[in-house]
Amino acid sequence: MSTRKRIVDLIQNSTSVLILSVLLGLVLPGPAGATEALVTPALMVMMAFSLTEVDLGRDIKSSASLKRGFLGIIINYGLLSGLILLLSYSLPDESLRHGFVIMAAVPPAVAVLPMTRILKGDMSLSFAGEILSYLASLLLMPLIIYLFVHQTGISPIYLLQISIVLILIPALASRLVRLLPINPVLPINLGFFLVTYTVIGLNQGALWTDGWSVAWISIARTFAVGLAVFILARSAGLKSSQAISLTLLGSFKNLGLAAAVSLLLVGPAAGLPAAFCVLAETAFFILLSFARSRYP
Repeated sequence: MSTRKRIVDLIQNSTSVLILSVLLGLVLPGPAGATEALVTPALMVMMAFSLTEVDLGRDIKSSASLKRGFLGIIINYGLLSGLILLLSYSLPDESLRHGFVIMAAVPPAVAVLPMTRILKGDMSLSFAGEILSYLASLLLMPLIIYLFVHQTGISPIYLLQISIVLILIPALASRLVRLLPINPVLPINLGFFLVTYTVIGLNQGALWTDGWSVAWISIARTFAVGLAVFILARSAGLKSSQAISLTLLGSFKNLGLAAAVSLLLVGPAAGLPAAFCVLAETAFFILLSFARSRYP
């Protein structure tokens, strides 16, 4: 196998990219100060390639799809965001608290779509939930941040501009990007590496001092909501595939977007919650993969 093929295979492995970005951020944090300026453009590229699978005209075409989509919004923005906001008030550090508020404000992870396919979930449910959540996030993200972080003097107009730049423009660009003969996994993972490395590197010292207080919230908000949604969905008689989709929508946030907005609005320390939640969400996905293989 050639060196180039090995490098491409490594970049296509999301887990390896995550581990490498975290390790480099811990061992070699110095360059993170220089890469901070690249986080926003990297996120825009990630979002554009991530949204190439979403087809609004195809996936929202019936009242049933709309109902499922609204259920996804309620679970992600109502249940998950509500728990994140509630738990964040246990933190004495204002920057960390604001980091979790921003996390609560962002829509679900775009990775919910490929994860749904891998875990044999209900693709139409996940598509509908993602599409409506991202449309709603254009209003909900600036609104939540303004309501809970307004004391910092952040302008609501500036928050709306961020929503347009980081969500709407990449969504529109994805219509053109999807025509390019490029495997979207490569730019997505490269962008994710840059964002994660930068957040970890900028907060390398804080990881050891404020780590536990952030870690337990990251674990609780991911595993508690995710497992609760799955159990309730199955108890309500929903199919396993539908329960998987609702579980993903109820436990995964767009952490790249959360980290980028945190850096823009508050500073490096506010990106620490996103860094910890990346690890928690990865562990939860591994748990779901194992459970799905044992109990299809």
